[in-house]
Amino acid sequence: MCGTRVLDKDGISAAMVMSEMATQLALQGLSLSDQLEVIYTMYGQHITNNSYYICHDQTIIDNMFERIRNSRGTGTYPKACGAYEIKYIRDLTVGYDNSQPDNKPVLPVDSSSHMITFTFANGCVATVRTSGTEPKVKFYAEMCSDPSKGLGKADVQAELNDVVDCIVKYFFEPERNNLVPRSN
Repeated sequence: MCGTRVLDKDGISAAMVMSEMATQLALQGLSLSDQLEVIYTMYGQHITNNSYYICHDQTIIDNMFERIRNSRGTGTYPKACGAYEIKYIRDLTVGYDNSQPDNKPVLPVDSSSHMITFTFANGCVATVRTSGTEPKVKFYAEMCSDPSKGLGKADVQAELNDVVDCIVKYFFEPERNNLVPRSN
């Protein structure tokens, strides 16, 4: 919360802070968009790619996730997805997280739904999971570029899209699993 004048109206407080920032930037000859570019230069481009596939057969979904969990034999997760090396895997369905010293996740485990998060060596983080209320298999992928590499938004978006294409091709396998993509 910024300030103490309006304690229960976060949206109003946020709008006022944005207004103050826009005013200060304008005094410097900058716009909010200009400041956003400064932030991208300092911290990198942060890009997301999220979507889902529809599947009405729970057995197909269960088998798809089991193939991921046993990709190189029983209890062995994949080391890569296409050309992209996987650094860490967190599976909140079975209680596994190889980024932790004891391989136990810090987040709560829930065996009633599938959720696996992949952290790739290139910095992409992608979570694949089932919906708790709809017949959907979802993915949420994000990537934040290293500002020292000077990659533009289009470069980061292209790499993230390629990672997502690999996730769909190698993990979701839409043709094999008769998954229906989200309609645009």
